[in-house]
Amino acid sequence: MGQARGEGRDIESAVVIYTAVANGGGAPYAGLAGLVGLDEGRLESGLRTLEGMGLVRLVEGRVETVDPDAALAVAMDTYLGTAAAQLRNAAELSETTQALLTVFRPAAARLQEQVVVQNFEDLETRMSALADIDATARESVDSLHPGPMPQDMAVLEHSLAGDAAMVRRGVRVRALYPRSLLQIPKYSKYLNDLTDVGVGVRLIDHGPHDLLVVDRHTVVLPGVPHVRSSMTLVRGAVLARSYVSVYEDYWLRAKPMPHMARGGQGTPAPAPDSDDDTGAATDFTDQERTIIRLMANGYSDDRIARTLGVARRTVQRVMTKLMERLQVSSRFEVGMKLARLLDPDDL
Repeated sequence: MGQARGEGRDIESAVVIYTAVANGGGAPYAGLAGLVGLDEGRLESGLRTLEGMGLVRLVEGRVETVDPDAALAVAMDTYLGTAAAQLRNAAELSETTQALLTVFRPAAARLQEQVVVQNFEDLETRMSALADIDATARESVDSLHPGPMPQDMAVLEHSLAGDAAMVRRGVRVRALYPRSLLQIPKYSKYLNDLTDVGVGVRLIDHGPHDLLVVDRHTVVLPGVPHVRSSMTLVRGAVLARSYVSVYEDYWLRAKPMPHMARGGQGTPAPAPDSDDDTGAATDFTDQERTIIRLMANGYSDDRIARTLGVARRTVQRVMTKLMERLQVSSRFEVGMKLARLLDPDDL
């Protein structure tokens, strides 16, 4: 891992290497290429860049990272040693300082992100905190509501207005609700109203507890069990990733909200008569929907089997049944036909 001065710096490769090594608390030099996923040329140029900037060191065959602030201090001492050296290397000092301050320091800060947890025990502060969260959401708001619904419809109307406002300003809003709500007219109408204002609604049979994930960074959870005014607020992408994964898993397994006939007391609108096979092609089991989604993302049968934790022959059996139902003879034709028949959101 020798330093080669005078060669161009590869900041992009250096960031990939630095982040991977820092995440693992160091890494064997011999296995570094497999860890970072770079070819030999980019690996070497990235390592030269990091060594030249004082951001890595080799200790007994292991590559270790150096804190950007420490590297910056060493760089400053080196280049400010003499006035002549400072003048000769002014451009290099500027480049190193810029990279340390704007690239590597933020990267290190993200790795060390702190998680903030707040508890709210009374209704007034809880509602105020939720209002602030709704007002500051910028990208996405994902909610899970498995528990009892409010009896006061004014509460739901207020929530509907807030969701509609977020959708209007470009926030993606999704919600998961119990399928049993379709049997209660007022709640069925509320779910239909949600879809009308642009909220993505799906239905589940069961969920563990209320969950709200905002911008993949802020998570709202129940506080004290059975106390509706109690709430726990978690901020920080490091921990939020786990809740994002949980939500996405429920969303994948949930059923899309059926179209409701207005005035139909929550009964799904009848499908129009048709001679095509759309109806037969959209009545899938949860397992079939999951396999179709993974297939559409380019997964092989082996990878689908590993992802679902099933045998490869199980995946092949499902694919065979799909081909029979769709009256096609190949996996490719399955994808083509489903692309015509299905909305991606239905999966």
